[in-house]
Amino acid sequence: MSNCPPMTFEGISAAQYAILLQTAQSQGLNLTGESGSTSYQGMDFTWNYDQANQTLAIQCTGKPIFIPCSMIEAKVRSVVG
Repeated sequence: MSNCPPMTFEGISAAQYAILLQTAQSQGLNLTGESGSTSYQGMDFTWNYDQANQTLAIQCTGKPIFIPCSMIEAKVRSVVG
C-alpha cells in the first residue's frame, strides 16, 4: 500500500460540501462530518473540510500498487469538480 499526494480544493461552500457528501455516499463512500477517514474498494482516504476557509483536503493514504495516483486523482477531481 502506498500514499498519493494530498489534493486541496478551494472555494467549497458549506452547501457545496453537503452536496459532495451526498454524492460520495450515493457512490458507496462512508463520509460524514468535516473530517475523517474511510476505505473504498481497497483504498484508504482521509479528508478535512475547513468551512471558514472553504477548503477541502483529500488524500489517498493507501492503495494497491497497480492503481496509479493519477487515476485516483482524476476520479476525485471529477466528483469534486
